[in-house]
Amino acid sequence: MKQIITILLLALAMTGDLHAQKIFGTRNGKIGFISPTDDDVKAVNNEVSSRISDNGQITFSLLIKGFRFKYAEMQDHFNDQYLESTKFPRADFKGMITNLGDINFSKDGTYKAIVKGDLLMHGVTKNVLVNGVIEIKGGKPSVKASFVIVMKDFKIDAANVTDKVTIEINCQYQ
Repeated sequence: MKQIITILLLALAMTGDLHAQKIFGTRNGKIGFISPTDDDVKAVNNEVSSRISDNGQITFSLLIKGFRFKYAEMQDHFNDQYLESTKFPRADFKGMITNLGDINFSKDGTYKAIVKGDLLMHGVTKNVLVNGVIEIKGGKPSVKASFVIVMKDFKIDAANVTDKVTIEINCQYQ
C-alpha cells in the first residue's frame, strides 16, 4: 500500500510544472469604453479584478454595475436596457499570452503582448484576440490594451448607439 501511494505521489510530482509560477493580481484595475456618437458615450470601471501569471494566463472580471458615466441617465440606460446588469451582472475574460517567449517577467522593460481568450458578456462567450503592452517595472507588471467589440456579437441591442465599442484596459499588478 505504501508503495502505491509513493508511486502516485511521484507521478503527480513529475507531471507538475517544475517552474514555480509567479501570479500577480489587482482588485482595482481599470476598464473603460467609448462608443462614438454625437454625444460620445464613455464609462469607466475602476473595480476590475485581474490576475496575470508568468506562465501566460490572464483573467479579468468585473461587475457591470461598476461602470460610471458622466450622466446618471446614461448609466441607468446602460444597466437596464443595454447590458441588463440584473440578469447578467458580470463580464469575464480568460486568456493566454500567445507570444509569451517575447516577454520577460523578471526584467524591467516594455513588451508587446498578444492575448487570445474568451470574453463572456451579456450571457454570450466570444473568442477575442487583443494586442497590448505589458510593462515590467520593479518586478511588477502593468497591462495596457485597446480593442473593439461589436455589440450585436454579444446580443446587445444597441439601436440608439453605435454597434462598435472601443474597450480600453489599464491594470497595475502587485
